[in-house]
Amino acid sequence: AKSCFLASLHQVAEGTEGSSVILKCSHRRIVLEEQQLTVHWRHNDTRNVFDIIHGKVSVKEQNSAYKNRTEVLPDELKKGQVFLRLTDLQLSDGGTYLCFVPALGLDHSTQLVVKERSCITCTTAEIRSHGSGARMGRTLHFLIPSSGFIVLYLIR
Repeated sequence: AKSCFLASLHQVAEGTEGSSVILKCSHRRIVLEEQQLTVHWRHNDTRNVFDIIHGKVSVKEQNSAYKNRTEVLPDELKKGQVFLRLTDLQLSDGGTYLCFVPALGLDHSTQLVVKERSCITCTTAEIRSHGSGARMGRTLHFLIPSSGFIVLYLIR
């Protein structure tokens, strides 16, 4: 009886909502001349994240959810590693990313887990007193827990 084994290159990457993550696609066989290199990045098999066609970045077919949020790291590209930086992570970015290099028949998948941002520190408020017109600058810090409830305290 014959047995058949399929090998798949698969990684897991984690990031937090609002941060950046680098998705890695590398293999010793990615040594094509830069002008010949074609690479496609897809999210959950359907959403076009990023394309390099014959060595040039192409955003013509890029899904609008990734516009101005993706870039390939050029120094890594010269080493045969197609590293894609995805910025301003959204919870909807979680899922499977496929890097496909058609000339080599190579595909590499990465499972991206995006964690919810648990706390937010905010903002500078200007407080004006009603009678005197005096202004005081205060820095307010408050937490928004993952539950979504905001607790405010007023101290006089």
